[in-house]
Parts: sequence; C-alpha cells; structure tokens
Amino acid sequence: MPFELGLAVAHQKAGGDHTWFVFEQLAHRLSKSLSDLDGSEVYLHDGKPNGILAALSNAFIRSDRQPTVDQMLAIYRELRSAKSTILHDAGAKTLFAARPFKDLSTLASALADGVILGSSR
Repeated sequence: MPFELGLAVAHQKAGGDHTWFVFEQLAHRLSKSLSDLDGSEVYLHDGKPNGILAALSNAFIRSDRQPTVDQMLAIYRELRSAKSTILHDAGAKTLFAARPFKDLSTLASALADGVILGSSR
C-alpha cells in the first residue's frame, strides 16, 4: 500500500481536498517502511477486528456517525456471516471483485442504518 498512500498524501499536499489516515498493526513499523511519513499520526491496531474498529473510531472522530466499537462489531459479524452467500451469488472467489464488493458495501450500509441509526431513535 505504500504507493497508494503516497498518492493520497501527494494529492492533499498539492492542495486537494483529501484526508488520509495511516493504520498499522505494529508500533514503529511505519518508520521502517515509509520514512517520509515519520511524524504522522498512526492509528495502531493489533490486527484483530476489535483493534481495527477501535482505531477507525479514533480516526473518524469528526464524522457525523459515531458508532461504538460494539455496534461496528455487530455489523462486522453480520457481514462475515454473509460472505459465502455474497461470493456464491456473484460467482466470485474474492470480495474484492466489483460485484461482490458492491454487494458487501450495500449490505454494510443497510446494516449500519439499522444498527447505528436504529439505536439512536
């Protein structure tokens, strides 16, 4: 991902309206792999869903939606259980192909509306 991250940073520095985040499983690995970004805030996680979701909740603190980690875990579990059906229906082997990714995104949005917005009513 260093190339894509470099593009995001360059776009912002060139005046683009873009926000970027760095997520890393291990502390201090950024300075080894991407020395140009040393000094940037890195959101550490332990490589597990709970840690990743906690890091995301810290990164997107300015977002209108502020789901709890428990709410995000509920959505994650539902998405994980739907994985095989989504892959089967799309005739795909990976969720990163266009059709299953779109289906997964659509389901995630609907689940978020139900879990997050449903609990705030």
